[in-house]
Amino acid sequence: MAQIAPNPHPASASSSLWRTTWLKYFLLLVLFMGAFFRFYHIDHKVYWYDETMTSLRISGYTQPQAQELVYGIEHHTIEEFRAQYQYPKNGSTSAEMWVALAQHPEHSPAYYALARSWMQLFPNGVLSIRLLSVLISLLAFPCMYWLVWELFQSPLVSWAAVSILAISPFHVLYAQEAREYSLWTTAILFASAALLWAMRRNRPLHWLGYGVANALALYVHPFSGFVTISHGLYVAIAERCRFNRRTISCLMALLLSMALFAPWLQVVVQQSDLFVGNTASVSQPRSGVLPLFWLLNLSRLFFDLNQGPSAINPVHYWLAGLAIASIIYLCRQTTPKRWGFVLLLMGVTGLAIIGPDVLLGGRRSSITRYAVPSYLGLQISVAFLFANRITVNPFAAPGTFRWPPFWRNTAIALVFAGFLSCAVNAHNPVWWHKSYSKSRRNPDVAAMINQSDRPLVISDKKPLGYILSLTHLLDGDVGLQLIDQPEQTRIPKRFETVFLYLPSENLKQRLENRKNITLEPITFGRSDDPWLWQVLRTE
Repeated sequence: MAQIAPNPHPASASSSLWRTTWLKYFLLLVLFMGAFFRFYHIDHKVYWYDETMTSLRISGYTQPQAQELVYGIEHHTIEEFRAQYQYPKNGSTSAEMWVALAQHPEHSPAYYALARSWMQLFPNGVLSIRLLSVLISLLAFPCMYWLVWELFQSPLVSWAAVSILAISPFHVLYAQEAREYSLWTTAILFASAALLWAMRRNRPLHWLGYGVANALALYVHPFSGFVTISHGLYVAIAERCRFNRRTISCLMALLLSMALFAPWLQVVVQQSDLFVGNTASVSQPRSGVLPLFWLLNLSRLFFDLNQGPSAINPVHYWLAGLAIASIIYLCRQTTPKRWGFVLLLMGVTGLAIIGPDVLLGGRRSSITRYAVPSYLGLQISVAFLFANRITVNPFAAPGTFRWPPFWRNTAIALVFAGFLSCAVNAHNPVWWHKSYSKSRRNPDVAAMINQSDRPLVISDKKPLGYILSLTHLLDGDVGLQLIDQPEQTRIPKRFETVFLYLPSENLKQRLENRKNITLEPITFGRSDDPWLWQVLRTE
């Protein structure tokens, strides 16, 4: 029977170490701090462009549809604008949301349906919708424990993996995003654990559970298809491509997954032109050396002080070396049925996003969030390395152990790096995952507008997501006027202070040509192109 047998080599030693009281407390402390950082300053960071698209879709609008409705209207208040386009409206139906989602088939619908239901129950803006992501991210902890237990039957390795996941700055950042990535992380871990559980038990009910879990992952993110492929390859290789009961059961479970996913798959096929068009940007080349982005993305799993790609940053190479060492150690110390699962989880998704970039050009592999399955596999590998480099000292007193200094220092450094990264980024409103080109000046812009007397914000900036992001930082009584035809711009006299936000050259020129108006740029920090201009009126 081709199932994962108990691990005879390091598991027994690590299990005995797990009974060491202080080690339990240390790992539980790491776990607690990881949970704490997920809740800390949950609404502090900018609600950026992509998050506003989440809110727009669950409100039942596509961006082009909303733009047709809002540009050209004389003015709104910020409170009215947010209520209409960022929260589910009273009396609206979920059918409107599904129509909007169908225009973006590249995003599987499960998270959006869940977020809409959540926001109808707890309509408290940014705090509420991000809280949903945080709570979902906590479910990843038991799922990670279950998966690693199914692989190694070791409580120490399992808790080490959960701790690494908990304190990872990458996972903490995306746990506070109003997007599908914390749900995707949880779904990957749950479906993977369900597969190993079904292989071990090999009963119809367990395979049914795996089929449903895998379908759920597909409904969360389309790249779950790569995880499904890795699962299928794993079973085929583990069973040596024989059509036995386990292989047939897995095949039936995968067919069930596809049958359950068929309704949304039909939408994807029917809207394939939109799918290709909406994702065309990932095929565009990115400035810089692609392997340096791979190193950067790997380092962000463990250490993230907002550093950029670099060929000389020693931290990137140290963490890459640690990752390689953990994979080599995993392959040497475990059976192919163990390391094969981890390598396939990492490798299939990795090849799927790196291969097209290398062969055809593009930026897929430089986008950190696309590689979540690969990162989870790597974190499991690192957890196995650390847990099993703690070696029992037979000459020590019972309940104590010897930990080689190199691995002790490395583990402590990794935990400290995670703590430091989470503590630093928690106090910054804009971080790399918020897209500096779309968000970096919004906190300063909003502060300037909010402290002004009876302010009005005028803009002709498109797409609408730029405006939506700013509105979440503005006071509710601030006026907003979105211009479709700059020559028809009218400034109501009841507003005392008037600003232009990311105005086009056409809008600026039209206003400057008026006799009683001058424009004054407002800069923040570096002397880049101003995001904000003040309109000075003379009588």
